[in-house]
Amino acid sequence: MRAAVSHVLQLKNVWLLGFTLFGVGGCIQGVLGYLPTYLRDIGWEAVRADGALSAFHTISMIFVLPVAIWSDKLGARKYLLLTAALMVALGSGLLSFASGVWIWVAVLMAGFVRDAFMAIFLTMVIEVDGVGPVYAGTATGFTMAISGLGNFIAPPLGNSLAVFWPGAPFALWAGLTVLGMVCLSLVKERSTNVPNLILESAL
Repeated sequence: MRAAVSHVLQLKNVWLLGFTLFGVGGCIQGVLGYLPTYLRDIGWEAVRADGALSAFHTISMIFVLPVAIWSDKLGARKYLLLTAALMVALGSGLLSFASGVWIWVAVLMAGFVRDAFMAIFLTMVIEVDGVGPVYAGTATGFTMAISGLGNFIAPPLGNSLAVFWPGAPFALWAGLTVLGMVCLSLVKERSTNVPNLILESAL
């Protein structure tokens, strides 16, 4: 175990992917926790506010396999992840000032790629040079540990900004996603198109 952890800690791409998920995962965690409360505070009925959260999860579940399989066909996981992160950032940022039907647009925009992002991300971690099947568990666990810090810090940090205006937390979380995108843009992809290990094991 010590040798595996030591090996993974030396891989720059694993660190960058970890901080990618720190930003994107922290954003999603914050949005999911705050959205129903925010919608109630701006006058939405409880059922309608909870329905927005349900819509987020539903559209995410519907598109997870099509988008992840598409990443295999294109062989461009990094660019699909960047596009997905951009949609999360735009959706979260839009929530900071949107009203009416635009709230639904923002929720669906961010939710559309949530689960697909994770499926592609986990496969990309395994495909990092120096990881592979031997260090897959250690590398995945390490990126998830960094993500856990984001999940722990992002919600209370964002919520504390609500005193300025109710939509301020969404702006912060969108900024975290942009930070994740910067880290992801620095990741060097393996040139070969390796089959999606996550999907193959699931199917």
